[in-house]
Amino acid sequence: TEKIYLLLEKMGLDESIDIDTFLDNNYPRVTSAVQKYLDKERIIFSSTNGKRTSANILNNILEANNSDFITNFTLDGKIHPITTSVLFGNSKNKDEKSNILNVVCNDNELIKNFNLMNFDYLVLGNIFSSQTDFTSVYEKKKKLQNAIILNSKLNLVINADDPMLFEIDEIKDDIIIGKKRNKFFYGINEVELYDNKEKLIQKTDIIKCPRCGCNLQYKKRFYSHLGDYYCECGFRRPKPDMVANIKVFSDYSFMEVLYNDKKMVFKLPLGGIYNAYNALCAIAVSMLLKIDRKTISEAFDNYKHLRGRDEIIEYKNKKIKIKIIKNPTSLSEAILEVHGSKNKKLLFVFDSDYADGEDTSWIWDANLSCLENYENRVYVTGKRFDDMALRLKYAGVNPSLITMDNQIKYSINSCYWALEKNEEMLIFTVPSLLNEVYKCLK
Repeated sequence: TEKIYLLLEKMGLDESIDIDTFLDNNYPRVTSAVQKYLDKERIIFSSTNGKRTSANILNNILEANNSDFITNFTLDGKIHPITTSVLFGNSKNKDEKSNILNVVCNDNELIKNFNLMNFDYLVLGNIFSSQTDFTSVYEKKKKLQNAIILNSKLNLVINADDPMLFEIDEIKDDIIIGKKRNKFFYGINEVELYDNKEKLIQKTDIIKCPRCGCNLQYKKRFYSHLGDYYCECGFRRPKPDMVANIKVFSDYSFMEVLYNDKKMVFKLPLGGIYNAYNALCAIAVSMLLKIDRKTISEAFDNYKHLRGRDEIIEYKNKKIKIKIIKNPTSLSEAILEVHGSKNKKLLFVFDSDYADGEDTSWIWDANLSCLENYENRVYVTGKRFDDMALRLKYAGVNPSLITMDNQIKYSINSCYWALEKNEEMLIFTVPSLLNEVYKCLK
């Protein structure tokens, strides 16, 4: 990093420049040239809520496996350009070569990166319909298809339970690509959801068949649009190459994974079905990389959380958990931890920055039914605290239990020092205010 800043200084530039764009515009061959530093698998996660968590789980597994790898994001969750990540940092060691590239990429950047670099695996966890992104589900799928067609040798690792991903390597108008493309499907067979020993029944949405437009039917449904689906037109869930039976609790999950006639059991230090899918996704890639069960278990035992993604901080024998919310799906999933609980005080940190979605109406699309008649106190702060407070009121939270203040530091202190014995603090924050939350906690 010091060398690149010195180089920029000699060129009359400064560190505020977008280095990746500068290199692409002035030295387009750089990205192709850096590929010589990658002599094994190149893996890219894209177009999914949870892609950073999935890739981070894989990073933990690679580290436990003593693999040399480069990633383009850090534990604080920041994504760095792929070219500069390979050139200047984020490598596990500083040897001349690094074997594996494990990166995440938004679908808007996927075609650019595929034009510049060859990848071995594209990992797709899901395409959620309820996003604050500016593209629809079908536009997302089209972007993925246009990127996939650029690499004829690309292997796909796909969530079999998402109907939007089954025919991802097909394009309409009778143009079909990748007929012989290798696809590895993973999915869930059985789910048991528990929180405080209460079984959780989850609300589900109506999902249209991507092929004929009829309402999809489900033999089993595990989360929102995910499950064992089928349609009268013949469209149905592909047979997974790897399946799991999971028991999900608020802070952890047990996963029984079946692959190649072998049974493997893991304890995942993350709660929620959403994170179970993220972990299963990373395990699927690990199996393709021929990493053994013992190494994966070791990675889970020593798991390093991404900043703000179910991260736990303990202070004076009291626990604080931080969850990022940025669209209806993430809020609906994050709030499930509250179900059946009476020992959690909640703090919502809410704003309307560009990174959060300037239109705050997305909070009305989130499923907050588990907050109905919630009995503990709820704190709301941030510039748009009033919008969130109104949403909580209509979700069934007693207004007399809602404490509102636009000063984040004051709200954090009020919530923490109000914790009683055996209570914990659960913070839901939008991305733009995450640093402010950490500053106040510090």
